[in-house]
Amino acid sequence: MKRGLRISFGLILLLLFGAYAYFSITGGPTAASVPTTPDGGQQAPVAATAAPAPVVSDAAPIAAVETPEPTAEPTPDPNSPAGRAAALGLPTPPEIDVNSWEFTLVNGDHSIGEYAPEQLAYLDQTLTYTDVQTTPSDRIAVDARIADALVAFGLGCKDAGLPVYLSSGYRSYKDQQANFIRVCNNNGVSDGKDSNGHYITMPAGCSEHQLALCCDITDIYRPIKNAEIEKTETFQWLREHCAAFGFVVRFPSGKEDITNVMYEPFHFRYVGTEAANYMMQNDLVLEEFLALYGVE
Repeated sequence: MKRGLRISFGLILLLLFGAYAYFSITGGPTAASVPTTPDGGQQAPVAATAAPAPVVSDAAPIAAVETPEPTAEPTPDPNSPAGRAAALGLPTPPEIDVNSWEFTLVNGDHSIGEYAPEQLAYLDQTLTYTDVQTTPSDRIAVDARIADALVAFGLGCKDAGLPVYLSSGYRSYKDQQANFIRVCNNNGVSDGKDSNGHYITMPAGCSEHQLALCCDITDIYRPIKNAEIEKTETFQWLREHCAAFGFVVRFPSGKEDITNVMYEPFHFRYVGTEAANYMMQNDLVLEEFLALYGVE
C-alpha cells in the first residue's frame, strides 16, 4: 500500500516537472502573464514601448546676446588738417607745428626777402670728411639745423657703394640775384621761366637755396644739372631713402604746375622725418602738404 502511494506520488512529480520543462523551453505565456478581456477572454499581447531616455546636458544655458549699436565715426572738422585730407581721400596727416622752421614755404609766390640763416654749417662736398664746421670755409654751406641729417643721408648713400656730391647748398640773396641773371642769360629768358611757364631759376628772395634748408645732390660734379640725373644709381637710392632722413624730392616730375618749378631730381628739401614720410607715401609736394594745414 505504501509502496503504491510512493509510486503514484513519483509519477505526479514527474508530470509536473515535464510540464514545467515544456513551458520553460517553448516560452509560452502563463496565465498570470496574459491579460484577459472583461468577458474572460485573452487579449493579444501588446509590445512594450520604451520611454525615451531623458537628454542630459551639462552645458550652461546660452544667454541671449544683445548686439550693440555701432558707434558712428566722428566726422572731422572740414577746416582741420584731418578734414581737408579726408576730402581728398588722404589719411590723417601728422600733428605738426606748421609754423616751425622746417616748414617755411618759399617759392615764386612766397618771398623771404633778404632773409639769411642765423647759423650756417659747412660740409665737405664728397663727404670724405664728415665733420661739421661752423666757421666759414670753402665747403658747401647749409642751415646748421639740417647738417647732421644731411651728412647721415649722404653717408647712407655712400655706404650703399654709391658716389655722392653735395653740389649746391646755401646761396645768399646777392648770390641768388647773380645766379638768376646768369641762368636767364644762358637760356635767353628774362623771367627765369621756360616755355611752359615753369621756373628754371628762382628770383632772389624766392629760392630754397637762400632758405638753406635744401641741397642739390648728384653723384659727381656736374656743371649742368638736368633731368638726366634721374637715371643715376645715386639719385635712385636717394629718392628711395630720403624720407628716412627727413628729406623729400622738392620738385618732382608731374608736379610742375603746382610747384611752378621744372623737374629737378637733384633738389632735396628737409622737412623732418614725419612730414617727409607722409609726403612721399602720398605723393605730395610741400605746397600740397601745407595746404592741409590751411597754408595758401
